[in-house]
Amino acid sequence: MHYFHPLWIAPEGVGPIHANVYALSQTAPRPENLFPPVDTHQLHASAGKMLEIIKQAQLLINKVVDSSEFAFELMNASQLSNQQKVDELIKSTGVTSKIKTKFNPSGIHIELDNAEKLGECCKLLIALQW
Repeated sequence: MHYFHPLWIAPEGVGPIHANVYALSQTAPRPENLFPPVDTHQLHASAGKMLEIIKQAQLLINKVVDSSEFAFELMNASQLSNQQKVDELIKSTGVTSKIKTKFNPSGIHIELDNAEKLGECCKLLIALQW
């Protein structure tokens, strides 16, 4: 018969592996909290900026839904790889954020970015298929 300390796990081949989970949870030291104290100020600020982008995204999406002519022009310009025309069409909907567009035969990705400096909040990616 083998006796093992509750916190010790025997190497393979030595005997049965025994770990007292209760003892581990009671005696193991808890790591310090690695996060700073909770401060929601920045979270509220970035959520507010995100709302601005969502409103602009809604302008664009509404235009696509409400205007078959606009949808055709956007898809046609994308399929012709006319980046400038695609960006102009998006801006014509009232979008004032910085935009980056990528398109391929199956759809378009439109990134709206209202950060004033590199690395600031916020970005929203719209992915539409055709």
